[in-house]
Amino acid sequence: MQRIRAAVVRVVDHRDSTTVLAGERALRFDGDSAMLVRAVLELHGRPITRDELFAALAERTGGEVPAAPVDELLALLERTGVIVAARAAVRPPMWPRRVVLAISGAVAAVDAPALVRGLQAQGCDVRIALTKTAQRFVAVAALDALTHHQVWRGLWQRDAATPVPHIALAEWAELVIVWPASATTIARMATGDCSDLVSAIATATRAPVVIAPSMNDAMLDAPAVQANLETLRAHGRWIVHPALGIEVAQRPDARTPMFGPAAPPAAMLELVRHLLATHVPRAKLPDGAAGWERLWASVPVDQLPWHADDVTPALAAKLDAHAGRGERLVDLGTGDGVVAIAAARRGLRVTACDVSPTALGKARDRAGALPILFVLDDVLASRLDGPFEVAVDVGLLHCLAREAWPAYARTIDRIVAPRGTLLVIAHAIAGELATTPVTADELRALLPGFAIASETPTTLSNADARLYELVRL
Repeated sequence: MQRIRAAVVRVVDHRDSTTVLAGERALRFDGDSAMLVRAVLELHGRPITRDELFAALAERTGGEVPAAPVDELLALLERTGVIVAARAAVRPPMWPRRVVLAISGAVAAVDAPALVRGLQAQGCDVRIALTKTAQRFVAVAALDALTHHQVWRGLWQRDAATPVPHIALAEWAELVIVWPASATTIARMATGDCSDLVSAIATATRAPVVIAPSMNDAMLDAPAVQANLETLRAHGRWIVHPALGIEVAQRPDARTPMFGPAAPPAAMLELVRHLLATHVPRAKLPDGAAGWERLWASVPVDQLPWHADDVTPALAAKLDAHAGRGERLVDLGTGDGVVAIAAARRGLRVTACDVSPTALGKARDRAGALPILFVLDDVLASRLDGPFEVAVDVGLLHCLAREAWPAYARTIDRIVAPRGTLLVIAHAIAGELATTPVTADELRALLPGFAIASETPTTLSNADARLYELVRL
């Protein structure tokens, strides 16, 4: 079993001693014991097995390391939570959730970077909108650095791509979070006052809006604020109950806890996770050629979940087996051309097809001078001239509804040469975009004139997939 250092540890070094805090206990190690603790923690900076640990320690010391003291230390560090079992790497989501974080002028805004990082860790693409007062509490540069997106600060801030920011953000968002929400911002949202960027976004969006009030208890209990919150509830907004906090207007030595500040980032993240899972539908696959064209025309290539710099090692090995033969290869649903380019570089005569003219244009630009024939074609009503010795489908079949599969099969039957090869990569389980998983049995039933020569585990758009190699009988 692999183990790794915990994400957060309470360990401090001082000269030749190391102290590990474990609950209310402080475990101090001195001299050689401290050096061993430091070495073990350093080596557990990545997942490592016990055998690998001992090998690394032996390499450092130039000789075999006694097992007993190391095993005793490992057991102690595991009991105290300093070393934990390594988990499989969490893949980013296939299609990030689109979240607008709208920040108003309450002191809780100082914690906004922590909320942004948490949202990103949950697979959210975060865009930021600030009221004028919010800019007194949180640095725009910090939010810009975290999101790598424009931080929007006013109704009249614009660029060539975003002439009306409050409408662009309102339409882009799958979820709008107003956190923290000051009494002034709450009043604007409740009355439809769109004189401020944040209230304008909340008013214009059709996405769910989560509002986290943040103020002192006297303001929160005021009849006007309570009436505004009740109005927002009636409008279908999600109102987050406040947390226990302090009033910073008071001197530090005079502050007493009160209910009123916004829920902290950790609590907001749990609420957001719940709402995204239960009340925000996941993105759907485009419908037909027109839908795919709109997608390719509106989303930068590097933001598409299937974008890659090269083919996977599994597919590269299959293409290598056909390299140098001068065979004809058709790349079905070429997208931005990664498969077509890889095949052309291996000496195959490549035809690359897609239903989107924009995708074909981007693929052609990416291919440069490579001899690839780009063709606008729909696999469900194909006009391709075969035969092709190799056909490649990376993520096409699983994007089709099952009722469209027979039309796909008719095209494959027509264009693949006798004893030709069909390479299909498809999700093994339903993906973030509701793709249709493809099994070996389904392929056999769909294409009875082919035999499955191999099935290789791989990935596609950061999800588990299978590479099927089918040979025409």
